[in-house]
Amino acid sequence: MSISKLRTRISRRTAVALATMSVVAAVAGAAPSVATAVNDSSSVARHAVAQTQNTQSAATTPNLRLKAANGITYQYRRFGHPSPGSVPLVFLQHYRGTLDNWDPKLIDTIAAKREVILVDNVGVGGSTGTTPSTIQQMSLDAIDFIDALKLPRYDLFGFSLGGQVAQEVALRRPWQVRRVVLAGTGPQGGVDQRASDPKVLASALADNPGPADFLFLFFKTTASSQAAGTEFLQRLGQRTTDHDAPASLQTRDAQLTAMSEWGIPDKSKLVRLNALFQPTLVADGDSDILMPPKNSHLLAKHLPNAQLSIYPDSGHGFLFQYAVKFGKQVNAFLDR
Repeated sequence: MSISKLRTRISRRTAVALATMSVVAAVAGAAPSVATAVNDSSSVARHAVAQTQNTQSAATTPNLRLKAANGITYQYRRFGHPSPGSVPLVFLQHYRGTLDNWDPKLIDTIAAKREVILVDNVGVGGSTGTTPSTIQQMSLDAIDFIDALKLPRYDLFGFSLGGQVAQEVALRRPWQVRRVVLAGTGPQGGVDQRASDPKVLASALADNPGPADFLFLFFKTTASSQAAGTEFLQRLGQRTTDHDAPASLQTRDAQLTAMSEWGIPDKSKLVRLNALFQPTLVADGDSDILMPPKNSHLLAKHLPNAQLSIYPDSGHGFLFQYAVKFGKQVNAFLDR
């Protein structure tokens, strides 16, 4: 399908959701807090139905809302098929990404084996508050959400910016985080995480980026990767009701500031990774122009218990290009 036809086919809401793309995908122990979870009664009812029927998918599961002790009301989606011995998998999204930007094929593949929780962090999409401008504060905000859910033990899946936040959560809550998946991300103080290419910045910082921008930033220029990207964009249109709100320009600017600070080269910061002892799956595409895969190699080198996978003929969106394959790899890793 041509880009022009794709523009016609994708609704305006979905096109706006595409603006929640990763940019420079990372151009850029606190004590347990006491959280009081206050659920909207209708959300609780819908969640109960979803858990009972166990038939929800990423494209149909309802939006839920939860107020945490920090005063923020978080928007999230929770569903899946928990298996004996499994713990919930909490997903942390990329720069400008919202609930609507997760690939339904990837999420459903993973949810076939476990419970998944997708969340908008503070100020993003349907969550209230103002998006902070540091990764450290974003991690504290994510912890407040998890505390409100009263999860004693959980796994983390962080993509791009979300992978930076996931590292901080795992470092701050080592007694709760069991395993970690880091996709298309890098360590604090890594290399070439601050994008400067004018074409990359033009697409990533546009107020209203479209499908062509997304295909350029997330997928390799080969015919096979671009075709996979087009299929991914079509899958984002599977959700027809209960859409998330698009990320705001305030979110864009705050997240960019946070990633830029995180990405300042500093080898001394890599020492912190020695304290992230949880088994960790590190993965990226071999041609990621937003988060060069050399950062995945750095993570694998400095993390005490890491497994590295680099996917061929793919870019930052490798996890969407290889949605089923990577989803199965994630499940196998978490089930070990």
